[in-house]
Amino acid sequence: MHLGLYLLVHRRNPCRSLLWSPIVLMFTLLTSTFVDTIRAAFVVQNILDIVVITSLIYGIIVLFRKTKSLPIIIGVLLLTALYGISTLLNLPLTQTVFQAFFSMFLVILAIVFQRELRRFFELVGVLGIKRTMLPATDSTIKLIAAMTKRFSETRTGTLIVFPGRENVDRFLEGGVILNGKVSEALLLSLFDESTPGHDGAIVIDGDKVKKFSVHLPLAENIEAVKKFGTRHRAALGLSESCDALTLVVSEERGTISIGRNKQLRALRADEDLERLLRDFYEEKFPKKHISNYTRWFQQNFTTLLTAFGIAFVIWAFFTSQTSITQRKFVVPIEFTNAPKEYVISESVPEEVVVTFSGRSNELSTLTPGDLKASADVSGMKPGWHRVIIHKEDIKHPSNIDIAKTDPESIQIKITKAQ
Repeated sequence: MHLGLYLLVHRRNPCRSLLWSPIVLMFTLLTSTFVDTIRAAFVVQNILDIVVITSLIYGIIVLFRKTKSLPIIIGVLLLTALYGISTLLNLPLTQTVFQAFFSMFLVILAIVFQRELRRFFELVGVLGIKRTMLPATDSTIKLIAAMTKRFSETRTGTLIVFPGRENVDRFLEGGVILNGKVSEALLLSLFDESTPGHDGAIVIDGDKVKKFSVHLPLAENIEAVKKFGTRHRAALGLSESCDALTLVVSEERGTISIGRNKQLRALRADEDLERLLRDFYEEKFPKKHISNYTRWFQQNFTTLLTAFGIAFVIWAFFTSQTSITQRKFVVPIEFTNAPKEYVISESVPEEVVVTFSGRSNELSTLTPGDLKASADVSGMKPGWHRVIIHKEDIKHPSNIDIAKTDPESIQIKITKAQ
């Protein structure tokens, strides 16, 4: 079909074909390569490869989007794309510069994003480990929402932690294990200013207060909480470290704030706190209904499509670079160890055609200057001789194999030197 398109343009207008023929031919080759790549993708192993990489990339995009680091990742992807293009076009200087850059940049990236990378691996671990924390029950959510409004009216300092799917224990310091059922009386006593543990946070586990008087990590983004106290900075600090939701009431202003996804925002008067808590638990612990999966797919379709596109490009590039191909080279023959009184007067043939096998990216850098065949003629007397060209006699890069030598032997005539 692609060849037919090329011939059609040439036949309809021979003069214009002089201009368009190279363009059409290039388009034909690119289209043919793309079609071949698509066909190769429809193999079970390749499909699994793409699905796994898509899942990993999706997780990375979601994580870095939450941590507000997505622009940096986009910049890294652009540089990676430039490196891929330089490899495909075989630009040696550009490849060398990018290789030196990436060898240092990956270390720098690991240091700068060590917190995000650690969180990513924790998320991967969560998929295979049953979580011990439980979502709050409906009655608990109603009670906490009502008590939070009450604390807001009385300007009672409050800090409550609602863990998500990630483990929060390693971010918590101190505290007293309670495991008491959430009730109005318990909440009033825990945040009573006359009690020693009222300045700390409480951790909700299902319908129980798991711990109280807990200290949370302070936020690194001090600018976001410069107008607030330590309680708000702690609420933001935990939301910077994991997917938990923190609820804080200011004892100075009586405002209610929510800490989540590295952000701390004050609730408006018309916002429904109970609904916000329900939405949080529905997102973190969705009920297994088909409608929930459909809604999740619709909400994340763009991100999934982006992850799939990046995964497919990586797979196509990797496949093109690691696929085994063959190339033929005409290799000259050099005779060694010939006695001084003799000369090689004739050689049939004077060169051999060698077929090399290896990865396409390695074969693309191979040049005739890298190749040489040698034949040992020591001990031979004047006359015609048959010399076998062994694979070991052909000088070539060690990462490339020799598939075939044509011919495998040559005829030489040795005569006395004049």
